[in-house]
Amino acid sequence: MAVPLSSPTPGLKLCLVLLGAGVAARLALALGTDIYFDEAYYWQWSRHLDWGYYDHPPLIAWLIAALGIRPVALLCGLGTVAAVWGLARDVHGSREAAWRAAALWSVVPAAVLCGVWALPDTPLLLFWTLALWALWREKWVLAGLASGLALLSKYPAVLLALAFLATAVRMRRLPKGAWLTALLGVLLFLPVVVWNAQREWVGFAFQLKHGLGGTGGLKSLGEFLGGQLALGGPVLLPLALVYAVRGPREQFLLRAAAVVPLLFFGYAAVRTRGEANWPAAAYVAACVGVAGMRPAWFRAAAFSGLAVVLAVGSHLLFPLLRFERDVPLSRTHGWSALSALADPQRLFPTFDSRDLAIVYAPNYQLASQAARYAGVVVDTEGPGRMSQYDLWPKPIIIPGMDALWFSEGPPPPEELAWRFKDVEGPVELPVDFRGRRVHTFRIWRLRDALSE
Repeated sequence: MAVPLSSPTPGLKLCLVLLGAGVAARLALALGTDIYFDEAYYWQWSRHLDWGYYDHPPLIAWLIAALGIRPVALLCGLGTVAAVWGLARDVHGSREAAWRAAALWSVVPAAVLCGVWALPDTPLLLFWTLALWALWREKWVLAGLASGLALLSKYPAVLLALAFLATAVRMRRLPKGAWLTALLGVLLFLPVVVWNAQREWVGFAFQLKHGLGGTGGLKSLGEFLGGQLALGGPVLLPLALVYAVRGPREQFLLRAAAVVPLLFFGYAAVRTRGEANWPAAAYVAACVGVAGMRPAWFRAAAFSGLAVVLAVGSHLLFPLLRFERDVPLSRTHGWSALSALADPQRLFPTFDSRDLAIVYAPNYQLASQAARYAGVVVDTEGPGRMSQYDLWPKPIIIPGMDALWFSEGPPPPEELAWRFKDVEGPVELPVDFRGRRVHTFRIWRLRDALSE
């Protein structure tokens, strides 16, 4: 006699719906948006593989070289959902809690963002979760390997070590195997340290200045908190703080993994203008913790996060509202129009495309998009902040060759224009998306390069 299959419980059905919504949102955004300029920058890194880069460690570049831009984000994003499921199952000893944690993580706005765009946070979240899971199970070799890969993704992975040390102090116990974890993590990260040492510690110095230097204050802290309510979720953020303070004693490691990034980057926001995605890893442990709370709290966190994802996602794909300065829309659309730079005769009728030596831009974002969509040699010039372009060898320009300068405003700087006989332009290249003006590129022709 056949045994009837049990039907999913209402709670499991809700989790499956949330997981499906998270996957659908990721696919829609991945297929419906242009390559984000930071993705193009890391794609440029992937064409010059190394042990380190000016802004971040190298793992994102290695993954893009192996898999491509959007596949990296989608695969890492799905892998993180699976890892959250496994971590929550072991923490709570319950598959139902595991499904709740995975479903909640799948609709956290920061998780969706890192599951669509290939950023250093994308592999960081995966290996942070795997390392946290291995530490919880005291699988010291796996924890060391995952921790090392997290460090190869982004420097703030070290905050997980701080969370573990805080737990060891709280529990008055430091397992011997933890030393093996530390050794493996350091060995994997050592080549990045050597790369920095050979370049006057430029990567470490940049991140310290970027994260703790500059001008902050209460306004910057307020912006940081607003960013957490958006990217973490308007309900998940307060629940994360409740879990960190009042969660079960035996889950102190997860509570510390939730609160340490929030506290550290909250402090950083007082020192400088931070970015909302910096403490994204905190919400991994928060989702696991909330999965063990009252079902009503889980539903409130999940539906509020999903509402943010749907609101922002629908605006990026089918904008109805108009904003004076629509930064999200301009960052995700219109970049493919830069393919026109590959055929400058369309812009300047007397231009012979064979004479194009290089395309200059005022910053790494525009230069990287030109390289990605036009397939041209690029470089940066002007007073913009330093980037990896300042570490790479400068492209050689043969005297008599032409170049292009493009921006969304300023003309070529004098120190660049003086290296050519004449400057022609600008020619405007306006770009619209669904009736919205997202870019107005201005392009100048730099004629006849002079001898150095």
